[in-house]
Amino acid sequence: MPDAQQHSDSTVKAKSTEDVIYTELYDAICERQLLPDTKLGEAMLAEHYGVSRTIIRQVLLKLSGDYLVKLEPNRGAFVARLSLDEAKQIYAAWRLIEAEIIRDVTASATPEQIASLRALIAAERKACDQEDYPLLTRLSTQFHLQLADLCSNRFLGRFLKELIPQTSLAYFYDVRKMPLCTKDEHSLILNHIAAGEAEAAVTVAMQHLDGIEAALNARTALEQKVSLVDKLKSRVPSLS
Repeated sequence: MPDAQQHSDSTVKAKSTEDVIYTELYDAICERQLLPDTKLGEAMLAEHYGVSRTIIRQVLLKLSGDYLVKLEPNRGAFVARLSLDEAKQIYAAWRLIEAEIIRDVTASATPEQIASLRALIAAERKACDQEDYPLLTRLSTQFHLQLADLCSNRFLGRFLKELIPQTSLAYFYDVRKMPLCTKDEHSLILNHIAAGEAEAAVTVAMQHLDGIEAALNARTALEQKVSLVDKLKSRVPSLS
């Protein structure tokens, strides 16, 4: 029995470690701290996290299932990349889904849920003022994901949660020039939702997404030549 118990404990620990590494890499990609085409070397990641390559392999396989990592035979794993056309297709789908989510949430949102969204927006604006762009990216994305969580149609919410992370795989202009920082459009959307004005909220949301899509570019010159491990060491852990 002790051997069986030790094996069980070891399995749980390995799974927990795998989940932590998965979340760390997932967030780093979604926050655009690991940009498209970044090589995710198994040996380097295994050494950095102090785990076996088997665990890293499982994490990379899971990320490939999220369409965030591409696995290439004889070359290894890389952060996936969207073409400009693919990114535009994602934004087209995002508009359709979010419009229905907003209509649903406007009809059902409670004062407590509205307050929670206002607190999120306040944190987002603070990150913008402090020029904390990874945090800003995380929180601005969270606004849309939190709306999806409030939608009574779980399929719509699930579709949006699958789409949004993939937008991080397209190259962007400087985030400081994007609507998520220059305008407080999330507050405008929420104000209309709180007032029960579903179509007005949808209109602002569509303008918001139009502005972000307009900032899409085929390549960014902002990326500095920093090693994968240095990027992982320097990033601030995501909010739980």
